[in-house]
Amino acid sequence: MTQFTIPQIEEFERILGFFVFDTTVRNSLTSQYSDTVMDRTLTILDELVSVDNLLKESLESSFVMESRGSKLSYSSHVAHLKSEGTRLLTELGQLLVVGVNYNKYSPNSRRNTIAYW
Repeated sequence: MTQFTIPQIEEFERILGFFVFDTTVRNSLTSQYSDTVMDRTLTILDELVSVDNLLKESLESSFVMESRGSKLSYSSHVAHLKSEGTRLLTELGQLLVVGVNYNKYSPNSRRNTIAYW
């Protein structure tokens, strides 16, 4: 059993939408986790970075195509990426037992009230 470092904990808080310091969330994230959970959460962080990069690339590609006069729709691709981002956030929140306070991949998401016990 091991613990996450403070920078990793702060990254989890940011990604899961806890923008204001919350003692309960911090205490949960400083708990001991199995090596399997540690490995999977770090993999999810990498996957979320990839999703963010692909979303950014899609936006830039769409803008370039539009400026050249040919308009292509990337809506299904973007919807898939946002769905994958939401799935990864949900899995991360469940692994860390804190949930997701804000989902940046869902425009209709609101801050959720999460029960910690």
